[in-house]
Amino acid sequence: MKYLVVSAHDDPKSLTAALFNTTLGVLQREEGSEVMLSDLFATEFHPTATATDFSTRATSHVNYMLEQQRASNTPGGFSPDIEKEIEKVQASDVIILHFPLWWGSVPAVLKGWIDRTFAMGVAWDSRARYQEGLLKGKSILCVTSTGDPESFYSPQGQHHASVEQHLYSLLHSTFAMCGLAVYHPFVIYDTTAGSQQSIEESIEEFRSQVLPAVSSGSRSRLF
Repeated sequence: MKYLVVSAHDDPKSLTAALFNTTLGVLQREEGSEVMLSDLFATEFHPTATATDFSTRATSHVNYMLEQQRASNTPGGFSPDIEKEIEKVQASDVIILHFPLWWGSVPAVLKGWIDRTFAMGVAWDSRARYQEGLLKGKSILCVTSTGDPESFYSPQGQHHASVEQHLYSLLHSTFAMCGLAVYHPFVIYDTTAGSQQSIEESIEEFRSQVLPAVSSGSRSRLF
């Protein structure tokens, strides 16, 4: 099994980093596994999609997605940093993203990684979406955390929506559209006021239950 493990947090002492390191510790000991890393802050990954993402351009005016499609059919068509990430996505069987919930979504660096790496012609195109998406046969797990308690994330709670609902456009309209099997996200709640013990128990649940279920393909799927 080939895994791509992605981290989107700048602090090596953060909860996101602890979960990222837990994932690496488990998967790197798994017999027959190959683990690829994308630590977006450590590598200073540039999050902004621009014309410089392509080695050449068809015209002076850039329709970014059409340029992605053209580049996907051109050897060396993408800039080297994108080529490297695309190679890892295409080589992986399972992608695991680690990030803190940020304004109900993902941090900018991770959004930029998706924008630039899940390119038209690489992850999807006009005829290859959802069940026919170009990443079909692969799966993805989001691992996230939020400062608010779980009770806030319900129709009756302060946010009036679950974490999965906050992330719906990402989970469905991006990942599922690209053909990925999308696992239910793993969420650690109440990181601001919760006890260290409860956080450690959540990390242990992730290590001993969630990761083995992902490795075996038995974790429940959202899409």
